Amino acid sequence: MFLSKGRFNLRFFYLMIFSMSLMSCSSLFGGSASGPVQGADARENVKKQVNEPTTADKTNTLGGSESGTKQVITDTPRFTGPDPMADIQINSEIKKAYGKVASLDSAKKYSEALAILSNIQTKYPQLSGPDYQMARIYFSQKKLKEALVSVNASLKNNQRNYYSLNLKGVILREQGDFDGAKNSYLKAIEIYPPYANSHLNLGVLADIYLRDLPLALIQYREYMRLTKNQDKKVANWVLEIERRIKAGG
Repeated sequence: MFLSKGRFNLRFFYLMIFSMSLMSCSSLFGGSASGPVQGADARENVKKQVNEPTTADKTNTLGGSESGTKQVITDTPRFTGPDPMADIQINSEIKKAYGKVASLDSAKKYSEALAILSNIQTKYPQLSGPDYQMARIYFSQKKLKEALVSVNASLKNNQRNYYSLNLKGVILREQGDFDGAKNSYLKAIEIYPPYANSHLNLGVLADIYLRDLPLALIQYREYMRLTKNQDKKVANWVLEIERRIKAGG
């Protein structure tokens, strides 16, 4: 059973607004900007409730890894390890540059923002943050090819930058590479499960594009748990998916 056109469009609008608002923010984590939600932005379909899934919902087998092997996703085990981006140090010059980039990005002065990032990239080629931020700006301009090149450059410098993996998933999704997007989200979740946006985006992908309702339900629920059940829109998506699953999809 599919959503009516009106509901589908309403969800898409919410996702785009939510996603772009997060993309306008910046963070200094490991020299990268705050991970864009990019998950809300395409979330046009289903929505559900929150809280912990039942035992029956806790596992879902999917073909997830790049090697093509099967993965078993539980409702994301409670993660107790360190944030791999938390110990990356950046100096005051880079912090100031990122603040300027955030202001220029908000003002849609993309060329100026990219010029600053290019300068930082040249001076500090070991950082993954400048390329990540450039990818975000290209994505906001719908320059998907340039965005993908930049996000891949970011990951070349730091394969554990889960912000970049999440963004890569969004870019690949927009390019129609749904399997590639899924792999990117799964990698981001594997590296740092507490990052809620990766769960949100994987849920959207599973819900809207892959039509994998069990996976979407698990990921939406985990997103709600990580965000303390505060997103009422996604809570409704959870409820709706539960109803669709009970009705046979």
